[in-house]
Amino acid sequence: MGERGARAFTTNISNASDPLINRMLEGFGSNKYKPVDYGRLKALASEKKFASLKTQMKMKKIEKISKANKESSILKQHQLVWQKEFLRLQHLRRKYQSEVESHVRHNAESEVCGQIYRDFEYQETSLSSTFEAFKQDTADPVCTLRDDLRYWLMENREDLKMGDPEVIEKHTEIRDTVDSVKAQQAGVLEKLRHEQNCLEQELDSEELRSMCPPSLEKHAAVHTGIPTEAIDLDCLDLTLKSIVLQEFLILDEKYQARINDLMMRHALALELDECGEWDSDDHFTFVAIHDQYPRELPNRRTLLFDRLKRHLPAMSRTELSDHEDWWMDFKYLKERIKGVHNDWARDRRELMTKVKLTFQEATLTHQLDELRTENVQRQRQLCQALYQKVREWREKKVEAMQMEAELEAQHRKNMAQRMKAEEELEKKRRLKEKEKIQEFQAEKQRHQEQEEAELRERLEALKSDLAEQAVYDQERIHYRHDQLQEKLEVKRQEEEKKMEEEEEREQRLEALREQVRVVADSDPARTMQETKAWHAHHTEDEDHEYINIQKPLFDMHSFTSKQITSDPRMRLENKLREAGLHNSEYARSILSTVKPLQAPRKDMLSTLQLKDVAPK
Repeated sequence: MGERGARAFTTNISNASDPLINRMLEGFGSNKYKPVDYGRLKALASEKKFASLKTQMKMKKIEKISKANKESSILKQHQLVWQKEFLRLQHLRRKYQSEVESHVRHNAESEVCGQIYRDFEYQETSLSSTFEAFKQDTADPVCTLRDDLRYWLMENREDLKMGDPEVIEKHTEIRDTVDSVKAQQAGVLEKLRHEQNCLEQELDSEELRSMCPPSLEKHAAVHTGIPTEAIDLDCLDLTLKSIVLQEFLILDEKYQARINDLMMRHALALELDECGEWDSDDHFTFVAIHDQYPRELPNRRTLLFDRLKRHLPAMSRTELSDHEDWWMDFKYLKERIKGVHNDWARDRRELMTKVKLTFQEATLTHQLDELRTENVQRQRQLCQALYQKVREWREKKVEAMQMEAELEAQHRKNMAQRMKAEEELEKKRRLKEKEKIQEFQAEKQRHQEQEEAELRERLEALKSDLAEQAVYDQERIHYRHDQLQEKLEVKRQEEEKKMEEEEEREQRLEALREQVRVVADSDPARTMQETKAWHAHHTEDEDHEYINIQKPLFDMHSFTSKQITSDPRMRLENKLREAGLHNSEYARSILSTVKPLQAPRKDMLSTLQLKDVAPK
């Protein structure tokens, strides 16, 4: 503030009694209050903001790298699992293929099955020839067409860019041909899908399923009731025979009760169909992936659900977990039923062997009784002893079955306890994570409140500074307005003086014009008279030099077409136009940095003139 403004400002606040206010307003010798450098504050704020953005970008980059590393680690583990599964499947394929080849080799030359295997070989040859013909009719033409199209596009790429009508017409015909080929291929694929569905339905028929049941349905064949072979056995003691044969029915009842008990305990698994109300393809994918991850694999559940989510993205994690529980229950039931059937068949075979031995012993005993009639009592005792053996064997068998049932119940109990322990651990882990999240949110809220309080304090300080600055600025405005009025007055006086000088100059010039002005007499007939130019055109003068009327009036200096095409700005603009970037901000910045072509000089460039045409 100038001396005049400072004196006026001091006069207006002379009534202020607070020395601190006087010192603040005057600003002389104050070491506590200093002017605010808003430019520096803005620079500091921009620097802090830039540092914050930079830190945020680094965090995002670290998070992205962490996610990529985690994804790469999971994919590597999936790759190892799939490699093991691939080796296992390859081993099984070679094993079954070698078994089939061995079976065909051993039975191809037999009299009974030789013709059947020859028919198989003929059918295989026919299918191979049909496949080759189908490939030549469908796949090979498409490959040839693809190669031809690539060659044609390579040869006519430039013409297509330039818009040659013939090439564009040919390109339209080619596109129509490609669309026609696509439609034909779509029809062929639809036909193949129909044939595939028909074959799958035929392979999934009841007859083939009964001949080749699934792995979970395979179990030893058990024929209930008393076997015909046992009934046909000879035994002279009919009472013993009836009692022994009743053991088959008792054994059937025991195992049938075990199967019914299993089905009752796992009734929920049997309520759904064999795919768990899923699509057959989705269920097959689920089972194939589930079997690849054994229970002893570390971090098995995470890898399993990650793989399932990749192959079945439409399924949620809850649906996958529920289906897994159902599948494990269903699989356990089928395996237990399979084990019961195997035990059932084994016990029936053992019982059949025991019955044969018993009947043989009874027959021998009866023969001895016929030979030795005096040993009738001994024969009865022997029969009772045999009957007692059968009863003891049955009691032992019942005891063994009870022990197996107890072991199975103990196993189920252990499984339930282990699952309960796992659930409790999972709940504890989730509670810990929830507590950590709540602590983090509370800490974050506290920091936010502290920052808001600091911002409020800074805002109040800024408002007080701005109010004081407004008073100071108002005084400065009045002072500058007075100075501006003085300058305008001086400028107006100078303009008036300049206008007076201009008027005096015009008067002097007008006096000079009056002295040199020519006054001509009026001659209207002059417009109808011949001019000197007309005389010059119609009068032949041998001494007059010939004038070429086609000669240009002046020399024209410009650029040649070669110079224009060699201009770096022109070449750069053509490249950007081909790339479709000539209207972008990047193209403008690049073109502004390139040095333009210098204007031609008269002594360096050739003069473009029209050729003189001499009269014939």
